[in-house]
Amino acid sequence: MKIELDDVHDLAAGVTLLGSGGGGDTATVARMLRHTLAHHGPVTLISAAELPDDALVIPIAATGSITVMIERLPTGAEFRSVIQALTEYLGRPAAALHVFEVGGANALFAVAAAAWAGLPLIDADGMGRAYPRIDQTVLNAAGISATPIALADPSGNQVLIQRARDNTDAERILRAVLPALGGWAATAVYPMRAADAHQYAIPGSITAALKLGRDLRAAQRTPWARVSLLGKRHAELLFSGTVVETLRHPRPRTGGTLTIEHETDPQRSLRVEIADEYLLAIDDGQVTASVPDIIALLDRRTWNPVSTEHITCGRFVDVVRFPSPPHWHHAEARRLVSPEAFGLRVLEQEERSLWA
Repeated sequence: MKIELDDVHDLAAGVTLLGSGGGGDTATVARMLRHTLAHHGPVTLISAAELPDDALVIPIAATGSITVMIERLPTGAEFRSVIQALTEYLGRPAAALHVFEVGGANALFAVAAAAWAGLPLIDADGMGRAYPRIDQTVLNAAGISATPIALADPSGNQVLIQRARDNTDAERILRAVLPALGGWAATAVYPMRAADAHQYAIPGSITAALKLGRDLRAAQRTPWARVSLLGKRHAELLFSGTVVETLRHPRPRTGGTLTIEHETDPQRSLRVEIADEYLLAIDDGQVTASVPDIIALLDRRTWNPVSTEHITCGRFVDVVRFPSPPHWHHAEARRLVSPEAFGLRVLEQEERSLWA
């Protein structure tokens, strides 16, 4: 299968929904991807099982601020640079690139990087959605090292993180480096064997996002297609109403809270805890969705996903829960993305959440 120019609209729609309110500005990156595919041609999607077990596979992402990236748009050289840095350090060529996270802009960056590098792209990813940290992957849960990590900025600067004590430290070091690189960087991370990608990554991520995007676009046209999408995806409409309050927490990287008043019962409200993504939905004190569930807020009229950055009071929204990939159901993986991993405590007896 190939990712063609005509696929970008559907792919962008699907990965935006999988971003769970986060994942960055997909609209701008989608425009960049269309330009890239128009000039470099389609990208071939493959399975890791098609490669020799020891073939080198490199996941690709853009880390840092997508807002800053829009002011310093990538040329493709940054992504070729990080691929070359890792292949030179490891002493072997890359057989294919890999999607780091399928939720949000990084899925589109991975497709663009494959076009720029002239390499196939493995139809799999490490999250099945979007998360804010590089240690929040099923690859980490499987014991795969995030290092060595290569980063490059549009000015030609390059950084190689050869080794970290663990992937949590790799995340901390990477975040410390980003300001010196101007706020964002092309990133090659979790280099691994094709056999490990086949065994541990979440398969079929890009094709699933394409299908989800097609279904979402159909759902934006007719009400019955919305019901069809929910049924096909085993998703659940949790709440419909108007955003009446948004609260941002003052501490860095702790997100905030928004309150939604029910469309027919003003005495009923839904509280949504947010970080970079939507984390918890609490309906009159009862938790109805929690990470790793994919919680999406959709504009009631257009059914366009609304990001955590753009949610505002007065907006009428549907709140939908999509089930998480089964890879997150294992205890070691779930620990990485539980509410506690985001600084939240869920008090089961009181059925409410508090910021720790």
